[in-house]
Amino acid sequence: MNQDIQFPLVVTLSKPLRFGEEDITELRLREPCAGDFRVLANPQAVLASSLDLAAELAGLPSSVLDRLNTDDTEAVVRAVNPFLFWFR
Repeated sequence: MNQDIQFPLVVTLSKPLRFGEEDITELRLREPCAGDFRVLANPQAVLASSLDLAAELAGLPSSVLDRLNTDDTEAVVRAVNPFLFWFR
């Protein structure tokens, strides 16, 4: 893993997401552990896997991240993609 990565990874959203009564303005992604990768049903499906892993690391349901706009989706995918390529 890249030793330059500092946790938590913070992805500031350009458009807040609504989760219950809360407006989420940033995702704080903790360092993944081995068990977190079990949420990846198909590691070859990079976008879906990236969003599933980000939701797991942020402690949010995947359905919340499904509402990300395209800019925030790109930022989240870029933040977690280094972890996905361990399985190639």
